[in-house]
Amino acid sequence: MTPKLVNDKAHPWMPLREGDQRGPCPGLNTLASHGYLPRNGIATPAQIVTAVQEGFNMPNDIAVFAAYSAFLVDRNPITNLMSIGGKTALTGPDLPKPAIGGGLDTHAVFEGDASMTR
Repeated sequence: MTPKLVNDKAHPWMPLREGDQRGPCPGLNTLASHGYLPRNGIATPAQIVTAVQEGFNMPNDIAVFAAYSAFLVDRNPITNLMSIGGKTALTGPDLPKPAIGGGLDTHAVFEGDASMTR
């Protein structure tokens, strides 16, 4: 695996627009801000796999494992969409309980009150 320049001519950084989602993963935030992922922060697991492979040269097996692990707990299975940030109507209608579908910053799923550095 070799390093790659994320900010290339085909993927310029663009600021967030109102309603765009960003969350606890700086890597996914970077990929969305540079257009590897949809800039609104709403993506399918296949888009996430492709984005981390293209943007970070992540091996396919690791990319698939990471994307679908997150998708299992924080997605909308009806629309096949997930927010890299918070809960939003852009992923589709609310799911029946006990499903979450709230995005990666859903408290106590991926986002938490603790940090490995504090």
